[in-house]
Amino acid sequence: MLKGLHRTERAIIVQNGDTSRNEAGEDLNAATYLKTEGRVANFRWFVILFLGLYLNILRPVGWPIAFFNGILAFSAVYNFSTSVYIRKTQSFSVRQTMLLMFCDTFAVGAGLFFTSGASSPLLVLWYLSLFTAGLRFGYVRSLFLQAPVAAFYVYLLYRETGMEGRELAARLVLGLFSLVAVTLYGTIFSRQEKRATQLIADFHREAITDRLTGLHNYAYFVDELKRESARAKRDGSHFSLLIFDLDHFKQVNDTYGHEKGNILLRGVADILNANARAMDTVARYGGEEFVILMPNSNGSEMELAERIRKKIEGSDFCGIAEGPLKMTISAGVCTYPKDAASVFELLDKADRGLYQAKNTGRNRTCHGS
Repeated sequence: MLKGLHRTERAIIVQNGDTSRNEAGEDLNAATYLKTEGRVANFRWFVILFLGLYLNILRPVGWPIAFFNGILAFSAVYNFSTSVYIRKTQSFSVRQTMLLMFCDTFAVGAGLFFTSGASSPLLVLWYLSLFTAGLRFGYVRSLFLQAPVAAFYVYLLYRETGMEGRELAARLVLGLFSLVAVTLYGTIFSRQEKRATQLIADFHREAITDRLTGLHNYAYFVDELKRESARAKRDGSHFSLLIFDLDHFKQVNDTYGHEKGNILLRGVADILNANARAMDTVARYGGEEFVILMPNSNGSEMELAERIRKKIEGSDFCGIAEGPLKMTISAGVCTYPKDAASVFELLDKADRGLYQAKNTGRNRTCHGS
């Protein structure tokens, strides 16, 4: 579509079609996964506290209390480390989660071994571990946890006395089935949760995206402007607003039709998106107008506006006229709080800059005053 748009710049554009859908879904899934890890860590504290009180107050006969307290202390250490790591890094890999699951399984397995084996009341904790494994990993990955648990469960059954023949076989089949079924149920629950997460991501993407250009829409821009204004007031930082308007766009629509005009708008949107910084908000302001919100612009706002203006001026827009079409754009720039004391004044002065650029020959950038 654009001869003048560099290949690497086109590769940066990620907000069109399925790409933004996948990225929105992945971001939301990652956030959900992290929240789940935090909740599991909180639940682990509940289990550790409950078992600690249960063991040291009721003191079940025949249970090695000192050994169990050591297991609980070990669990508390790795759970505390997990909680701190999640808070500091805001990340947690699948491998780390699997390692924690093995630690949980080891701790419960030790408890089963030193109590009444497969008949121990602690067996329910194994079921909880397998359910969360299915929930977080899916069924195939959770086999890495199911396999050692099932093998140790078989060992515990054979170790028990007074069971033989059909009774042993019935316990074995039912026990293994319950272990598999719990994991499978966690997997089914996880799939439904992921599907709901993807639907939420899709709805969110639709709500903040301009369908024609793939940029953010006006409503999202207004929300970001409010958030950036609040942050600037709180931190004493600054941000800039750039407003762009295509020159003589009405002539394109009148000459070639609105569908060709839409092709032009998408091409211009690609150039804006490719040249803005990752932290900037690029949005369609309405019609043939676009905006860029630049946090901490550090005096580079005029440079960015000029770079975009020159890119558009030097681009050949194809698929509109019989040959390559040349276009220009005008821009107005304003910075908060250096040039404006409020968001309303910022918008007004940036718009004045655009008006000045239009009235002094177009294809230029003017600072709002």
